[in-house]
Formats: sequence, C-alpha cells, structure tokens
Amino acid sequence: MNMRFPSLLFALIAIAMLVYPFIVYTSLNQIGPATLSLVLFFLLLTRVILRGEFDKPEQYAQLGLVGSLCLLAAWRDSEIILRYYPVAMSLSFSLFFAISLRADMTLVERFARMFTKDIEQHQRDYMRGFTVLWALLLLANAAVAAYTACCLSLAQWTIYNGVIAYLVFGVFTLGELINRHFYKKRYAARQQKHTANVTEKQQP
Repeated sequence: MNMRFPSLLFALIAIAMLVYPFIVYTSLNQIGPATLSLVLFFLLLTRVILRGEFDKPEQYAQLGLVGSLCLLAAWRDSEIILRYYPVAMSLSFSLFFAISLRADMTLVERFARMFTKDIEQHQRDYMRGFTVLWALLLLANAAVAAYTACCLSLAQWTIYNGVIAYLVFGVFTLGELINRHFYKKRYAARQQKHTANVTEKQQP
C-alpha cells in the first residue's frame, strides 16, 4: 500500500495539471491568483520529487522556468501572469525536444526505449524527424497560448488550453500513428525490392 501511494499521488498530480485551466476558471474568484499559483508551484515541485529522476537536468530547467512564473504570479497576485503557465510549459517541452536533436538519442527515442531496446537505424531516423515535428508543434501551441493569455477572455483561454490544445495534440498523435503504419509498409516494400535486386545480381 505504501509503495502504491507515491504512484497514485503522481497520477493525481498529473491529472490536476492537465485540468488546471478549469481549476483556474472555477476557483479564481474564490481562491485568487496568488493561492492558485502557489498550489501550481508545489504541484510542480512534488512531481519532480516523486519522479525521482534527479540525474536529468531538464526537469530542473522546467521547474525553474515554470516555477518562477508561478512564484511571480503569486507575488504579484496576477491572473494575467498565471495565464501564461501553458505558454511556459509548451516552451519548455519544445526546448527539450529541440535540444535532444543535438544528442545521439532524441527525446522520442528515449520514450520508445522505455518499451523496447531493439531499434534499428531507420527507426531512429524516423524518430528524429518526429522529434522535430513535436518541437515545432509545441512552439506553435506556445504562441497561440500566449495570444489567449493576453488577448482573450478567461473563458476562451480555458477552452483553448483545457480542450482545444489537447485535441490538437491528440489529432497529431493519431496522425503519427497512421503515418507510422504506412511508413512501415513502405520500408518493408523497399527492403523486399532491394533484396530481390541483390539476389538477381548474384545469379549467374
């Protein structure tokens, strides 16, 4: 039971951070921006502690960027600053994907290796391209989220950041799954054709 509690708490925090636009929308007048910002900061901090991956510097960079925004919103008791939370999150994730392109293993490949170790070079190349697309999508989402924060009503901000953005990410993921299916078929066909050509050349 004690072993399951951290995992359950981590899941609850993840859910709370997913639905936070609705929490802000429904609780802002009752609780206020300062309290909500502090709650968000401590959720971020608790998530880092529960993950326990203290050797990965990117989580500290995200905590520093997003956490600083939360603390600034709390200090100024500012709804507008609090609204920029999704902007900071998207920018930080976009940066993580982009920086991983300079490493031997991209962020997408790191995720994939959690489930399988048998990854061929052509699959790594595919994941590298997918990493670029994720970085660009998150950057575009940050730009739209910034517009909703500065120029739209709280209700419109909530609808985009709490519903539309997740739908976009879902459609993008579904599109990648479909593309991956056809990519595998195209690759298998090319390999079969290449094998047939090599066999034909080797015949006397």
